[in-house]
Amino acid sequence: MRKYLLIFFCLLLCMNFNAQALDEASGTITGYVTTSDGAPAAAVTVEIEGMKRNTITNSKGFFQIKNVAAGTHRVRISLIGYETAIKEVIVQDNATVAIEMQLKISNTQLKEVVVLDSHNKVADKSSDYVARLQLDNLENPQSYSVATKELLQEKNVMSYESAVRSIPGMVLSAEDYQGSSNAFVRGFSTNPYIRNGIYFMNLVSGDPQNIERLEAIKGPSGTLYGSQGISYGGLINKVTKKPFSTRAGEAGLSVGGFGFSRLIADINTPVNEDNIALLRVNAAATWQQSFPNNGTQRTFLFAPSFSYKINDKLDILIDAELNSNKRTALIAYPVYSAGGYTRYDQLPLDYFAGYGSNKADYPPSTTYNFYTQINYKLGNNWRLSTNIAYSDFNYNSGTIGLYMQGPDTLLRDIYDFYWQYNSVEIQPNLTGEFKIGSVKNKLLVGLDYQDIQTLATGYSIYPVDTIDPRGPFASFPIKKVRASDAYSDSYYEAAFKQKTYGAYITDVINFNDRLNLLLSLRYDHYKDGGYQYSNTPGSDGSGPNTSALAPKLGVTYQVLKDHVTVFANYMQGLNYVAPDMSGKTFKPERAQQAEGGVKIELADGKLSSTMSYYNIRVKDIVRTDPSNPNTSIQDGTQESKGVDVDIIASPVRGLSIVAGYAYNNSKFLKSDTGKEGKRPYGTPENSGNIWVSYTLPQSALSGLGLGVGAVYTDDFFGTDDNDITIPGYTVFNANLFYNQPKFRAALSVDNAGDRRYWNVFGAPQMTRRLIASLTFRF
Repeated sequence: MRKYLLIFFCLLLCMNFNAQALDEASGTITGYVTTSDGAPAAAVTVEIEGMKRNTITNSKGFFQIKNVAAGTHRVRISLIGYETAIKEVIVQDNATVAIEMQLKISNTQLKEVVVLDSHNKVADKSSDYVARLQLDNLENPQSYSVATKELLQEKNVMSYESAVRSIPGMVLSAEDYQGSSNAFVRGFSTNPYIRNGIYFMNLVSGDPQNIERLEAIKGPSGTLYGSQGISYGGLINKVTKKPFSTRAGEAGLSVGGFGFSRLIADINTPVNEDNIALLRVNAAATWQQSFPNNGTQRTFLFAPSFSYKINDKLDILIDAELNSNKRTALIAYPVYSAGGYTRYDQLPLDYFAGYGSNKADYPPSTTYNFYTQINYKLGNNWRLSTNIAYSDFNYNSGTIGLYMQGPDTLLRDIYDFYWQYNSVEIQPNLTGEFKIGSVKNKLLVGLDYQDIQTLATGYSIYPVDTIDPRGPFASFPIKKVRASDAYSDSYYEAAFKQKTYGAYITDVINFNDRLNLLLSLRYDHYKDGGYQYSNTPGSDGSGPNTSALAPKLGVTYQVLKDHVTVFANYMQGLNYVAPDMSGKTFKPERAQQAEGGVKIELADGKLSSTMSYYNIRVKDIVRTDPSNPNTSIQDGTQESKGVDVDIIASPVRGLSIVAGYAYNNSKFLKSDTGKEGKRPYGTPENSGNIWVSYTLPQSALSGLGLGVGAVYTDDFFGTDDNDITIPGYTVFNANLFYNQPKFRAALSVDNAGDRRYWNVFGAPQMTRRLIASLTFRF
């Protein structure tokens, strides 16, 4: 091991000397490429004649070629089948020359060409949200992974949960027994609360049609994102589709097994001739039967987005996302009541039985998200961006609980829930650059106001009936009744209010073009109104009213400039805890992460990788007092440490590889009686995913492609008590597609090996399913 480490560091040192030699007599060429109608030209090849130096423009038409020898050069932009443009530039030592070039092709024509070869976009890790500053991946001292819309299209993704499993290293993503979407990051569960970098009260994930990209931001990111919407392991940010300056659109139909059908539409158009007002509308409708023999679901999405450029300094974006989800009662499988069985594959349950009902007497659950962003330029280097988010979430559903008491005895009960959530968040961010001497600083100053209100009503009946799980048995007797109209002895109604006032500051100090230092601090004041039960005398709803600081610092050093970065960070996350039954309040729980790793970007973006080691320690966890089960004490601790690796590669034209691996070692150090030293549920030691696709380049069958992939996980526990094991699995998926400027056809197969497996909540997962899709573009 010492020998290999010595060789590794010697190689890095040699690369460092080589990069310095290049820097001594070289400059940089940057620029923008536009189409004939003035729009940014993405995915256009830019090269320097006579040199083996080339790159591809990003989504904004921007390109940058570094380490260009001083002298006169000819820069060429080209696209197969269209006129090449050439511009002569003079490069000076240690200087940057900026140019603008125009391609003799319209934006519409360009989109028709690049849609056949979008593999370079799969590796795009540029983000406006991870640091809320303009930081390249190699400058950012935090680990994060992305899944772009191009990757989701290659995989023919049909659900939010499968979209999350497309992120390198993300494997465990599923609905829980109450319909809420959960994903596990670094040993902790997280929900889809973050949208466009800001909090929305979302429990149901919604249709993936409006996803531009998903970003898994790893670690307890409390400094920028506060305490709501994140977990100690990280968060998933959903970036939605935005309007652009060309009239274009698509509409598609998908049909598949288990009664699946889905319609989608994406329409974009300028509202006026000078393109200062733009409108984009995404919509989707899905009908499907559940995989077991009971259950149906109908979902609808309507997502308009409107942007308006008032002048050169001021622009505004307004968007909405309206979701409706109507389904039968969900099933809570007997993970916590498995009747003494220690492995889930030993339970005497019928894998294909739903144990529920096909009746859908519940009104649909709805989510209404409204978002406004106002951007104002304060000179050349400063910008004020104000984000306003409002979410209204109404959840109407029931859950049928299953309790295994023996091989021939299964108890069924009912939980009916009717939840109403409202959340408002206002978040102004000031960003800019300034210099102190020769040291450049990138500054972020932000304020954060958040108001969340909840009204929860419901009832439960235990048990409703007892059946033999091996069948035959009657369908579950669902009653069409609101909780307030019946079952008064088990009915409850509770109101909950909380407010957070936050302020944060981040300074990224560029000591030189290799070394960056990030310093960040957040102040939060949290006011919790607690639960006020309408049918419980004396409930005053008191909760914590406290303040806390959350620091973050990080450092990056480019060992091989613009190609290899080593990074390290320390960050914290907070969780405000409700009072115990005696009314005792607590200080916030606090998670601390130390992380270090390396980021690699080579071969002009054809290889991108992040490898990191992390150690997360949570302290001040509230746990049950061993001497009095009605009170709590705050001395619990938990640890999660491991390794994350993601790799995105395009080694040859048309070939794309996206892979991720996660090793995690989690355990409760000091916890409730009987849990100390045990692993949290849903935390496999090893997990990973891979997707490999190949699209035929320019030929008679150009646009024909095949993608294959797999998702893997070790065994993991279904409970924190570690009393039942859920078997690990390897699931294979594939997609055959034909991509043309005017249409796209795809035939995908989920779970190609017809594997029987269960998610972290014990629900059996879908067996093999074929889906055929056809999308027309205009």
